[in-house]
Amino acid sequence: MANQNKARFLAKHKKEQEKSIDNVNNRFPKFSFEFCFASNRGIHKADGDTQKAVIKKIINLSQCTWQDIKDLPREQGFEKIEKSSFNSLPSVPNKFNDQEKVVVFRLPNKQGRLMGYIEEDTFFVVWIDTKFDMYNH
Repeated sequence: MANQNKARFLAKHKKEQEKSIDNVNNRFPKFSFEFCFASNRGIHKADGDTQKAVIKKIINLSQCTWQDIKDLPREQGFEKIEKSSFNSLPSVPNKFNDQEKVVVFRLPNKQGRLMGYIEEDTFFVVWIDTKFDMYNH
């Protein structure tokens, strides 16, 4: 009896998780810059052309759902890179210390990369790598 109850509970929980994931995938992304001012790799340190490229990238991504973004090739969408692959990750927010991977979006025309973390439907921009020296690619 206990095993049947446990199995029902796990099945219900799995369905709820799948619904939650489906919900996030069908949402449009939000972007937060709240953590990107703690290091010298933030938006405030980027030049005007890079800042414009960031805005253009966000405008383009904002027209897609998360599922659409996940379906894009990594050059247009994003990829997740192991923390251990990075040469440095200055000022990782405490909120994301347990994350094993960093999300990387490429800016157009090789102007740099937006790096940070996704939580539910929000991408938290933490770093902007315009020197292409934060990890080996």
